[in-house]
Amino acid sequence: MNIIKEAEVTYVTEKTAHKLLEIARRGILYEDFEELYASAPFSLAQWARILSVSERTLQRYQKSGHCFSTPESEKILKVAHVMYRGREVFGSYAVFHRWLALSSVTLGGQAPETLFDSMIGLDMVLDELGRIEHGVPA
Repeated sequence: MNIIKEAEVTYVTEKTAHKLLEIARRGILYEDFEELYASAPFSLAQWARILSVSERTLQRYQKSGHCFSTPESEKILKVAHVMYRGREVFGSYAVFHRWLALSSVTLGGQAPETLFDSMIGLDMVLDELGRIEHGVPA
């Protein structure tokens, strides 16, 4: 079972939230993270910033097959959810990835990708995706 796929839901229900919490508490293995790492438009430096670790730490995690901590695992699952929702809303990862780099008035003039380093920022991006999906003007 690919645990990153568990976060690929349109809406997080109570049942899904409990399952994701359990996964985060157990910790995500680096090998499970690799699929998300490969599909997201983020460099190693960007992932380090998103996860609040150094690039060297991520490199060590990869070599050792490290299990991410609960907060790191939570962030990985949240990013996976945002990436999935972005693909749903924009129809493809390529279009979503381009949108991530564009500044947004609704997000205070920031590019959505700059908000991935905090859970609040990720929620802001999810909210913006919901507005786009439903045609709600900024």
